[in-house]
Amino acid sequence: MKIITLLTDFGSFYPAQMKGVILSRLGDKAQDITFVDIAHDIPPQDVRAGAFALLSTVRYFPPGTIHIGVVDPGVGTDRLGLVVMSGGQIFVGPDNGLLMPAARSLGAPGSPPQAYRIASFEALGLGLGSSPVSNTFHGRDVFAPVAALLALGQSPAGMGPRVRPKDLNFGEAKKTDRGIEATIIYVDGFGNLILNMRKLPAFPVKLKGVKLKACRTYAQARRIEPLITLGSHGFAEIAVNEGDAAEAFCLKAGDRIELEEI
Repeated sequence: MKIITLLTDFGSFYPAQMKGVILSRLGDKAQDITFVDIAHDIPPQDVRAGAFALLSTVRYFPPGTIHIGVVDPGVGTDRLGLVVMSGGQIFVGPDNGLLMPAARSLGAPGSPPQAYRIASFEALGLGLGSSPVSNTFHGRDVFAPVAALLALGQSPAGMGPRVRPKDLNFGEAKKTDRGIEATIIYVDGFGNLILNMRKLPAFPVKLKGVKLKACRTYAQARRIEPLITLGSHGFAEIAVNEGDAAEAFCLKAGDRIELEEI
């Protein structure tokens, strides 16, 4: 069995075209493929949100998994396509930082991810049948066929030369005279605000004048009470028990906030 995951901002029917291309190229080997959809509702063109979702997910997959990540505002430009190896898993997608936080998270200390440029569409036989590669859908016409080749056993190094990929870093929260300055790196479907912090503050804090109760679980707070907790993804998050923190505090991904010490 070979696992291929997909993460995109495409919504409903475009990912099916990618799967169809992969299955068509695998022929009688298609029965050995298991597809897993990580997400297709990443906010449009939000590379950071896609990177966070991929980072939060890949650790739960076995070695040999192939991850296709496509959140690609630069599709059709001179941005590179990549195949990245790390921790026994393979990542396929655009060179815009999307793949790198997840790839780095799997690598052992001193063993950075190995990235290869997808060099020649013609040499790799990319495109859909006799049709040329689309300028607007590399997910279907480049990354899906490359994933099929990898599933059939082709080496990532066979895709093209080794390159230094563009990186994406969520940054780190900073201690200030008043408390902690942090950045919201993701807002999930519940309105929880995920911060670029791996630990909870060592002191009580408030946000926009509202105290955040430090909790291990959401239910430790009263209904509609704001709280701060360490989420299952390993980052601190601000939530409202049975409510929506993004709406309550009028905040969104990318906003910088100050958690004031009480």
